[in-house]
Amino acid sequence: MLITWHEMKKAITSPVIVILLVLFIAFNGFQVIGQSLAKEELKVVNDITFLYGRTLTNASLQQMKDALDQDAKKLGTEEEVQDYLEAMTFEKYEQEDVFQQQAIDQISLNYTYYSLGAELESRYTSIDMDELREDLFEASQMQGWLAGFMGNQFTKWKDRYEEIVETAEYKEWFFAGQYRMHSELFRSLVKNIAVQSVLLVVLVTALIANYEVEQRTQSTVYTTKKGRKLIWHKFSAAMGVSLLIFILLAGFSLGIFFLTYDYSSVWQTPISSGLNWEYKLPYITWWPLTVWQFLILALLTELAVVLIVAMLAFAISLYVKNSYFSWILCIAMLVAIFLLPSFLTAYPVLQFIASLNITMVLLNPHMYFNGGTTFSMIQFFELWTILLWLLIALLGSGLGIRRFLIKDVV
Repeated sequence: MLITWHEMKKAITSPVIVILLVLFIAFNGFQVIGQSLAKEELKVVNDITFLYGRTLTNASLQQMKDALDQDAKKLGTEEEVQDYLEAMTFEKYEQEDVFQQQAIDQISLNYTYYSLGAELESRYTSIDMDELREDLFEASQMQGWLAGFMGNQFTKWKDRYEEIVETAEYKEWFFAGQYRMHSELFRSLVKNIAVQSVLLVVLVTALIANYEVEQRTQSTVYTTKKGRKLIWHKFSAAMGVSLLIFILLAGFSLGIFFLTYDYSSVWQTPISSGLNWEYKLPYITWWPLTVWQFLILALLTELAVVLIVAMLAFAISLYVKNSYFSWILCIAMLVAIFLLPSFLTAYPVLQFIASLNITMVLLNPHMYFNGGTTFSMIQFFELWTILLWLLIALLGSGLGIRRFLIKDVV
């Protein structure tokens, strides 16, 4: 254990690693704060859930409408809130004093959420799953077992959609889709954390694996009593530092995010909430997952990918014997496997197999556990991809270590 710790110190005391880690955390912090212009508007969700509960019902929506009508009357009108806001022109707004304008803004913001809630059922239940099925099979000319497999996957996803509708799982308050908070958290921040972790982890792993070679001390170190068995400590150290880097990046970055945005009222809201509708479709997850459950599973998934990349980088480093060349080669490999499916569109089966790659998992945390009309949106896609690449990484590392144990020192 002491030897492993000394191997870890070689990486965590490296000025390059420390500086990059601090810069990445600072970058994430600036990005979060720089895009937080609407953070005050988002707090309205806390007020809504406190007053009317987390679930959207006809009764709670009517209570919200009545309260908005009363708020409008306090501003000196006898009109209902909808008529009052529709009649509020820019010229009329500019004639009001600052306090009146703030009250109008607040009513308008609350009414926006009321409107979204009132229209949610008709909008959500109008999703045409049959049309989506056609899109799936038009996008790729699948035949044989692949067509049957994808058809079965879509049927399960359609059943899941019908379950969400039947149980009213989608009728829970969340930040309005126009703010794209799901993307802000997962597509931007969590993806940044994962990519930054990979960039650091590959460099750290190569540094640990090749330290003696680059310091010209391999002839002395590897001929000692401990000798070549040191490689196992190096492997453990690489995994330990990789875990530490991910925890530090995720801890500081997410800490800044949740200090900036108040999620206190939506932690128990399902990711499949109909208000979490940012693009063409809402997020229709394979299983009922609340925001906090989705966040934890997303981080664990990204951590698994980071550790697999560390294993792959370790295997490459044992052959290349140069930290920077190892880093370039490993990153190039990750980019290549990400691009590979796009070159195989004429061969659906090969494209499906190539889609099971860790880079695709790494770059799409916002789409985890979500069904859809692509090969990467099948049930258990993340699990199967991680298991496949874990096997590849362990095999590569094992072969690299075996070669190291029997090859010449020089």
